[in-house]
Amino acid sequence: MPTTNKKLLLLIQKHKLSSQDVADAIHVTRSAVEKWRQAEGNQSHNAMPEGLLELLEIKLWWKHRRCYS
Repeated sequence: MPTTNKKLLLLIQKHKLSSQDVADAIHVTRSAVEKWRQAEGNQSHNAMPEGLLELLEIKLWWKHRRCYS
């Protein structure tokens, strides 16, 4: 099963998001997002909290739904 960080990277690619886009959407710093984007094993790597990934997924789903309704 992919980690939250790998799922984040997939969402970033799929929706063409910048780190700042993600940070603004879930109310965290760009620095936090950059740490989540680091390769596992990198000293700067942090795991993305599951609840924040879920929040981002919900917001992206809602945005997509509103655009195509």
